[in-house]
Amino acid sequence: MPDNFLAKHVRHLCLSISVSNVNAERILSVCTGTTDLAFWVDYIGVTDGLSIAPLLSPLRLCRLSIELKHFDALFSDTSIRHAWCDSLTHLDIIFWNDELSPDIPHLNHLSSLTHLALRLRHNQPREESLLNILSYQQLKVIIIYDEPDSQEEVIWTTDPRVVYLPYPANVITEWEAQARQDDMCSWSRAERAIRKYITERESLYFHFFFAP
Repeated sequence: MPDNFLAKHVRHLCLSISVSNVNAERILSVCTGTTDLAFWVDYIGVTDGLSIAPLLSPLRLCRLSIELKHFDALFSDTSIRHAWCDSLTHLDIIFWNDELSPDIPHLNHLSSLTHLALRLRHNQPREESLLNILSYQQLKVIIIYDEPDSQEEVIWTTDPRVVYLPYPANVITEWEAQARQDDMCSWSRAERAIRKYITERESLYFHFFFAP
């Protein structure tokens, strides 16, 4: 296999919790063309706080799924500007600890970010936390993963950019679906739910004000 084969052909990459920090380093060092990355490795915990910035910073990512502490650590060195700060459109934040008032730092560094997902598992964020996140006007879709036994998409009527979805039964299968941009992946479902809500609200408004 040519040295640059993986760099040229690997665009979607999922490094699950079962991948060691050493293997994660090796994989990312050769898959330098990755644009869609799930980094679920407990790199900080295993390496006693070693920075992950050198691993992720050079990648021109459009989509990133990562645990909150690892995302925060990417910005600990303010002298580093990541290659993906201007290209990242989709950010999926995973919470390994319970959190009712999530604070997602550094969103102001991501000029192209339009989609944000919060995997809070069995908790729902307080309204004040959501409103703080919603202050980033470029965000068009915000997914809050709810209890896994819920069935349908639920729009937060205070701000219809927020969609509650059931927590995926299999996170790797769900990630693969979004990598394919499948119609039933979470991003697509949330976008459809928002469009439907807006269409129905506009139709109701038109009927109320303009009906004969």
